[in-house]
Order: sequence, then C-alpha cells, then structure tokens
Amino acid sequence: MLINANLAKLNAKDIVVLANNRQVLAFKKTFAIQHSNTQLPKALSWGQYLRHTWYRISLNSNLRFIDQIESRDLIKQSMQKLKQSTDQRLLDEVVKNNDYCANHLIDLNELTRSKIRSSELFSTWIDAYKNTKSTLGLVDLHDLPSLIIKANVSITKPHIYGFKALTPQQQLLFDTIGYQQINAVNTHNISALTFDTSTNEILKAAQWAKAHFDNNPDKSVVIVSPQLNDIQHQLSSIFDQVFDDFLTEIGQKSYNISLGLRLNQYPLIQDLLSILTLSTQLQRNKIQSTLFNQVVTCVYVSGYQQERSARSLLMNQILSLSTDEFSLDKIDEALSKCPILKTIIDNIKCEQLTNNTLESHLLAFNSTLKTWGFATDRNLSSTEYQLFKKYLQTSLGLNRLSLYFDRVSTQSAIKQLNNLTTQVIFQAQASKTNIQILGALEAQSLYFDEAWVLGMTNQFLPERLNLTRFIAHDISVTHQIPHTDYELIATDAKNTLESLSSLASKVVFSYALTHLESEQLPSPLVEFGPAINTNYIQEILPITLESIVDTHTTHLEKPQVKSGVRILKDQMACAFKGFAHRLNTSSFDAPHIGINRLEQGSIIHNALQYIYQEITSKEQLLALNTKELDSLIFNKINVALKRYPSSGFKKIEKLRLSRLIHSFIETDKQREDFCVLATEQNITANIANLEFETRLDRLDQMNNGDQIIFDYKTGTTSIASWCGKAISEPQLPIYTLINNVQGAAFIELASNKINFKGLSKDPDSLPKQSKYKGKCQDWDAQLKIWQHTLNTASLDFQNGIATVLPNKNACDYCEFDLLCRIDSV
Repeated sequence: MLINANLAKLNAKDIVVLANNRQVLAFKKTFAIQHSNTQLPKALSWGQYLRHTWYRISLNSNLRFIDQIESRDLIKQSMQKLKQSTDQRLLDEVVKNNDYCANHLIDLNELTRSKIRSSELFSTWIDAYKNTKSTLGLVDLHDLPSLIIKANVSITKPHIYGFKALTPQQQLLFDTIGYQQINAVNTHNISALTFDTSTNEILKAAQWAKAHFDNNPDKSVVIVSPQLNDIQHQLSSIFDQVFDDFLTEIGQKSYNISLGLRLNQYPLIQDLLSILTLSTQLQRNKIQSTLFNQVVTCVYVSGYQQERSARSLLMNQILSLSTDEFSLDKIDEALSKCPILKTIIDNIKCEQLTNNTLESHLLAFNSTLKTWGFATDRNLSSTEYQLFKKYLQTSLGLNRLSLYFDRVSTQSAIKQLNNLTTQVIFQAQASKTNIQILGALEAQSLYFDEAWVLGMTNQFLPERLNLTRFIAHDISVTHQIPHTDYELIATDAKNTLESLSSLASKVVFSYALTHLESEQLPSPLVEFGPAINTNYIQEILPITLESIVDTHTTHLEKPQVKSGVRILKDQMACAFKGFAHRLNTSSFDAPHIGINRLEQGSIIHNALQYIYQEITSKEQLLALNTKELDSLIFNKINVALKRYPSSGFKKIEKLRLSRLIHSFIETDKQREDFCVLATEQNITANIANLEFETRLDRLDQMNNGDQIIFDYKTGTTSIASWCGKAISEPQLPIYTLINNVQGAAFIELASNKINFKGLSKDPDSLPKQSKYKGKCQDWDAQLKIWQHTLNTASLDFQNGIATVLPNKNACDYCEFDLLCRIDSV
C-alpha cells in the first residue's frame, strides 16, 4: 500500500498534510522506498495537522482543546438545556450538520434568516453550544483553522496530498498560509467485468486475490467494496472459504477487511456493560430475568467453566419463573449449586448505590468488574485483548466528562459509559498481509500493484442525492455540501472514478446483475460487457438421490406419557404435530408483565375449586345470604392469588374475578338440583394402552342420578369440536369414557355471559339451551364414536405415524413450526 507520487523534492523539514491516517501510513512507506535512509518529513492527517499547528503557536493559551467525545456531549447538554429531548439518531444528525457548517463556512445567522423552523432550531442549539465553549474556555477541531489564521504568525507552508476536493474551510486555511500540491500519477488501464450474481462476483475476486497470494505474495492487492458495511459477512465468508481461513484469528488471516464496529457492538463489551447494569439490580434485589441469564452464562465471568452446567440449570430455573423481574430469594436453591457465582453475587450485594462524580463511578466500575472476575480466568484471544484494552482507554473519557456533571446516579454513569463506547469505532489489529479489502473512501488516493473494485453499480456512481436535515437546500448548494445538487454529484462521481481508476497500473471494475435476488444496473460512467459465464466458478456435481420415508417412525415402547390429552389432540389435528411430542423438547412461557391469560385461567380454576369444596350442593349455595356469599368469594380469591406479589395487576384481577364468579354462581343457582362429587380430581386415563394422568375440573350428580362432568373455559367453545372426524377438544370425551358418566359440558366463563355447552343422555340434566344441529349422535352412539376416534389416534401415535397433513386450524400457534416440513409438502 503506497501512494503513486514523486516525493523526490521532499526532505525532513517539510510538513505533509494528507486526507486520512491510512494515507499517512502509505506516504511514510512510499517515502522510505524512494529515499532509502533519509529522515521522514512530518506527515499528518488533516485533524493531526490542525492540532499540531495550534499547539505550536499557542503554547501559553488558556483555551483547552476538547475531542469529538466531549464536543458531542456538550452539544447534547446544550440541546437538553433548551428543552430538546435527544436520542442517538437526532444527535448524530446534529453533529453531522454542525460539521457541514464548519467545513463549508456556513454562518448560523444564515440559517436563522432562512425562516425554516428546523434550521432555526439547529442554529439555536449550536449557538448555545458555542456559548458553553466560550464560557468554559474550550475549543474543538472546527475552531482551530480560524484560530490559526487569526494568530498571524509565520507557519511553514505544507505540502498536501490525497484530498479528493478541499472543503471551503481547508481551502481558506491553505490559501492563507500557502501550500504546495503533491499530484498523484494517474493510470487508466481498466477492464470491466459483469457477473450474474454478487456471490459469483465476490468469489471470482477472492480467487483472483488468492492466485496473486500464491504466485507472488509480495505483491500488494486491494479489493474495494463500496458496500463494505452491508456485505462484510458475505465477503469474509467467501474469502475465508477461498483462503481456508476459517476459525483463524483476525491478526493471522491471509487478508484484511478494513471495517470496524462501534465498540459496544462487540459481545465482550456488551457483556461488560450488562455486568455493570446487573450489579445495580442485584443491589436493589429487583433483577431482570433476561439480563441475569445473559450474565450468569457469560464466558467472561469468573468460574464459568467450573460451574457451566449448574449455571445453565440456574438459567432454566429463571425461565421457569415466567416473569420479567424476580428477587434472589426465588432462586436460592439453584444459586447455592453455583458457589463461585453465589460468592460474587453476595459481594456485589454488599456494595452501596450512591450518587457520585463520574470519575468516582469509573473507579467503582473497575472494582465491580474485578469482583466478577471479568476476563480473568480464561485466556483472551488477540482480538478480545485489544477490545478490552480499547475499552479501558475509552472509559477514561468519564474523567473528562466529570468536569461537566455534578454527582450522578450509578445508572446515569453506566449510560454515559455506554454513550462513550457508542462513539468509538474499533477494528482489531490486522495481519501484515498484502491483500487488503477496503471501502471506497478508505482506498482514496492509495496505490497498489493490483486492484479490483466490486459493486460498480448505478447506486454507487453517481451517488444518490443527499439532502441535509437542518440546512436549507439552497444554502447547501450555495456552499457546495457534497451530494446536495446534481452538478455536485456529477463532479464528485468524476473525481471518485478518477481515484479508483488510479488505484493500480491495472484495475478491474465489476458489477453483478443481481444481489440477493434484486436486479442491479451498472454505473453509467463505466462501459461493461456481457455477463461472464460463471458456471466454472461453482461447479455443481450431480449426486444420486436417495428417497426416505419420513411419515412413519418407530413404535412407542413405553406407553406411559405426560400430557396425554394434548398428545391425542395434536395427533388428530396433524400426525406430525402429535409425533413431535416424542422429541421431549422443552418449552418456556415468555416473560410477561402482570398476570397473563394462562395464569388467569389457573387462578379462576383454583378459586372455584376452593368454593365448591366448601359448598357442595345447590341447596347450600341458595342458603348463603349476600354477605356470606361475598365473604366466601372474597376469601377464596385471596387464597387463589396468595402466591402473587402485591401490585396493581393483582388488585385488578381480584375485582375481575369477583364479578365473574358472582355472575357464574348466580347462573349455577338456576340449574336443576345438583350435588358436587369432585373438583380438580386427578385420574389415570388409558386409551388403547396409552396411559397418562389428567384432571377433571368438576363432577356433579343430578337429582335423576345422572353424573355430569364439567370443564371450565375462559374462552369460546363449541360442541362441534367433539363431533367431526378429529376431536379438536378431546378432554371431556376422554373423561366421559373413563368415568362412565351420563353427560359432559363446557362452562364458558365470559365477562358478559355464562354459558353451558354440552351433551347429555337426559336433556334435563343440563341447563336449557338451543338445540344443537351438528353431527353429534345420540349419547350412546356418540360414546362409541369417541371411543373409536380416540383409540385410532392413540394407536397412530404409538405406531409412529408422523404424516405432515394438518387440518384447518392445526398450524395456529403451533410450537413445532421450526421442525415442520409443511412448506415442502
């Protein structure tokens, strides 16, 4: 990686200003080649040059320079003082537009005079930021050019190189102090290739790079991708395959992808921030379930390897709580099986949450990480080590921000730390390889032995129109902000093409007809030929197809099962859905706020069980006066809700249950005389030798001697679900066959109406209801149909019938969708 320029006239006394740090490295390497042992000139990027010059001419200045992190935070504070709420995206946009104003010499008064509300607001925010800097005696990078010009001192004229186009601010400074241009030698030996897919385009480029690597490893090769952010994973995957670099540390790969992420996007930093947040929750004993599980299974926490299995069981215990938050007393037993983790948590609980300065919080954070043994009992990879080192450097920013904040809470300090990690882009140290994968801006004005530019589509050159958010369009065009006008776009595209064409003595441009099945068009600035036949790139060899029968598995050896009612229900709805129960997969309720529908159903079942265990007949029910009935219902609801913590949700649920149960009991009083024989009774079922435990909600005996089974339902039911080819609600039919009763019915517990829906041998045994006109037969005939249907389902399940043939509603809310082959049937 060099620059293609003649540096013969430069010497050690010269200053060279380049567009970016990568050009600085390339310049130093080029100069060393052209001048052998001669001392290097001072080579600086634009930002480095401003700071170097200002420090040299203002040694006794009382002004303090602030970096981008401090500047960004002061802009945010200035906005908040003006009652403007801020988020990451808004702040990014404000900072970007402030950069535009500084770089293109746009006066804030010009924005105010535009009479555009967004421009006026922006002007107010930045003016407040400038006043804050003035009050505190601060300067940022954008202030330095004008300060250097106003200093009116003799400054060495710099040489400049690599700027695609100078901004007005750069042009003004260089015109004032004088400068000399180092011109690049332009080369235009271009070949343009067209591929059918972007995958084949990248694959061919990787094979081209690999051939150079194998035949002449000293040659410098660059692959430029304008879409590097979007296709990074595709690029790395294909290059890893071609170079056989899978599972290779970044610093040891045969190629280098130059792309970093925000610091807090890396798992190690995410885990670190999660540990700090969890520590505050442990001290309050109000712990988020998902956060706790993330931390206890984190490989960077001390003792993970020794307690890995126990910590996984602890995570399952948390999931089984089915709640968003919990306290430590809920997991005492599971936590005691993780002694190292328990010791850590006990130590963290002893620490106190206090408001303090950001500087003091940083010391506390380091102490907390030490208590957790963060990254201490496993060998960090090279990338992880660099990440942690970069975090330690970045966290020192809290010391600088401490100047602008009074005492803050721990949560606020963690938020500030997270903001710092958001603003820092990190890339692990690359291997010393001659194969580089760069973005278009990074490759600007560099020179290599060979170059390939991917993705030369009309979405890249010319670039799209980019309107500024807070700067009026006419002002943007007047001050020539890039990509805000079609003439500016055309000029920029010409300059970009010139730079890319001069990357090497031979440059390949390519584009693909499709990317991820979306059609693409070539850049109109490059003439491409017809698509290359890429069949040779990925040769597909035919193999003999093998047919397997996947609708039938082995016979069930042990006919004792759990959730037998559910199994038979699913087997009748879809044989594969029934078979899936044999896989013994675990399922957990998703965390939720308040009391969910499943819990509500369980609570009302329990409340009615307690009531009808005490009141066992209609006669006793009628004998209760209003006060006694109210007291009975109130007490039983309290017992049913006993395990739930006090909350607004619990109060609302009590009120809802009271109204619902009063309504139901009033309806129950209208029935014929009855006696309650059993409630919530466990029974053993045997359907064609398939054994399972189940529970009936309620069994009543009527005056005529008939016994009726009832099933409480909080949703809508239908008797039609009993009388088709498949029984979609088989619970009551199963109870009926096992208990030799004379009727079965659903009790719909709805807030607006209580309904009884069922079948019975004697019509008078159930409350009067509309005559059912479906396919159900007389009672005795229906029993035989149920017996046959359930026996068939049981035998199909035991014999391993697993055909993917769902009925109408079988796929609704199916938990086996990831296993199912319905889309391929």
